[in-house]
Amino acid sequence: MGLGTLDVVMLVLSLLASAAVGVYYSVLGRNSTSLEYLLGGRTMKPLPLALSLMVGTVSAITIMGNAGEMYAYGTQMWLMDLGILLALVIIAKFFIPVMYPLELISLYQYVERRFKSKCLRQATAVLQLVGGYLFIGFLLFPPSLALQSMIGLSFFLNIIIIGISCTLYSTFGGVKAVVYADTLQAVVMIVGVLAIVIQGAINMGGVENVMDIAYHGDRLEFFNMSLNPYQRHSFWLCVIYGFFFTLSNNGVNQSQVQRYFSTGSVRNAQWVLYYSAIALVSLRFLINMSGLVMYAHFKDCDPMGKADPTIVLVIYVMQQLTRIPGLAGLFVAAVYAAVLSSVSTQLNSMTALLWEDFLKVLPVFRGWSEIKIGYLQKFIVFLSGVLGIVLGLAVSQLGKSFLITVLAINGALTGPLIGLFLVALFLPWVPAKGATCGFVLAIAFNVMMAAGQLTIPKPPYLPLSREGCPAPPIANVTANVTAIEDVATTIATTLAPTLADITANITTTITPSPAPPENTTGEWLFGLSYCLNPVWGTMLCILLSVVMSAITGYNTPEDVEEKLIDPKIWRIFQRSLKQQIKEFFYETILRKRAPRDQNARGASDETGTREPLNNFMEAKDIKDNEIDAKGMV
Repeated sequence: MGLGTLDVVMLVLSLLASAAVGVYYSVLGRNSTSLEYLLGGRTMKPLPLALSLMVGTVSAITIMGNAGEMYAYGTQMWLMDLGILLALVIIAKFFIPVMYPLELISLYQYVERRFKSKCLRQATAVLQLVGGYLFIGFLLFPPSLALQSMIGLSFFLNIIIIGISCTLYSTFGGVKAVVYADTLQAVVMIVGVLAIVIQGAINMGGVENVMDIAYHGDRLEFFNMSLNPYQRHSFWLCVIYGFFFTLSNNGVNQSQVQRYFSTGSVRNAQWVLYYSAIALVSLRFLINMSGLVMYAHFKDCDPMGKADPTIVLVIYVMQQLTRIPGLAGLFVAAVYAAVLSSVSTQLNSMTALLWEDFLKVLPVFRGWSEIKIGYLQKFIVFLSGVLGIVLGLAVSQLGKSFLITVLAINGALTGPLIGLFLVALFLPWVPAKGATCGFVLAIAFNVMMAAGQLTIPKPPYLPLSREGCPAPPIANVTANVTAIEDVATTIATTLAPTLADITANITTTITPSPAPPENTTGEWLFGLSYCLNPVWGTMLCILLSVVMSAITGYNTPEDVEEKLIDPKIWRIFQRSLKQQIKEFFYETILRKRAPRDQNARGASDETGTREPLNNFMEAKDIKDNEIDAKGMV
């Protein structure tokens, strides 16, 4: 059940190919400027950037996690793809036309320019840096455990190989090496996941049979239209989650925004998002299908037991794909590619933030040449990679609960950040004080929500059966377990030591995770679906920003640069807010024409409303002249 020679060869070739891309672009860009190193000189083509954007979103955790989700909970989460597509269109239509022409390197330069607050800019950058470095550690940890089971290399060696590989090509090649290595890795990921789907469908008698088995196993659920917010997933919850997940990743996250900042025009930046939408939904389709294929294969002999659903993909690959030389190697290469692409994306973006938001303004660097700055940035990438490796090793020693806590809190920060950018783009009335108060209070609420949700038990899996597993003689149950159980126990012991009891209840139909108790403390609040977490953060940030601005005072058009605001909103903003409220009250509530104040009259002079008054004055002057003439006669 281990990898064969051809599998190992394919894995090594994929790693060498990524390294070769880095070497090639390191030679070409050995004297590159800061702009060339971080943004490719803003001359890169949309298609490779789109593939890089796609693989920066789909990590190895996504591959194993989404497949496990389909296996254990069904297909409802598939609907988040609708929210993903909607958010990508909104980013392309509203975010990019405002932000791209500003020629930013750090996305959070926009925050400083819009609110005229360096502190707010640095606060958002610090949050991104802390979250980014922790995320690198997390990206390295779970896949390395899975790879340990698949290829036999130790966990620590896997982290070091992955960490050093992406650190070296990211350091020497800059963003071009990262993007073109990502393009290669995107192909490897698609082929690796496609191998599971095709081979699995063939083994199960075709895609139609896979879907039929999934249907009868209650795995096909797409249109649960319930509005109950306490469900784990529904149509509306998944669409909302996909929408805010994408706004967070592709709209307000430096690591992804830096991709479409690297192309040559607003139009090209928009095409980066459109191309990435097609690639992302296609790859997610294959990943989700792999989960259904696994369910069809294991429907009568569940290998998961009480362990995490992510292990099922590893078990399936080791049991099924190793029978055909090269297929398992393709999948392992896909996992490596997913880790490499995600980590290298983070390394490049962290360097941009450190340089632009913190180091560039220091007096010591003011006299440095562009080439010298480029070498410094390479050194920063290298140090970031080393830090990422250390964090990956450290996270492995801190336990599963720490990982869940970090992810929950990191996720809690995304909503307030989305809210801050929406305020900046669409509410020019809000000044720095109001935005800062809304941002900070929304973060505090979301962190509280994330911490509280850790106390709520997970919902039960859909029914899983072990009735079809070959049962050994009763006397030898513990000594002669099946090969599937051996693999599952090994992986479960590694991934979740407290959940390693996977061989129990061999011949019973089970629902592995317990149902949550009815009266959990704080369930009325913390029991709300995690899909809504970014919604609370976003809405609170916006609402509190507006309320605090009403107390501290609103902006006027003289306080804000026009190019930092959505054009349609700016046209509204130019008019007096007081007059707009008065007009709304009269015309909507009282149903009559609103009186105009002096400013409105002054403004209306230019539109011709003063013309009747001018005509009257001219007529009066003519009449007076006629009377004077008669008097003289």
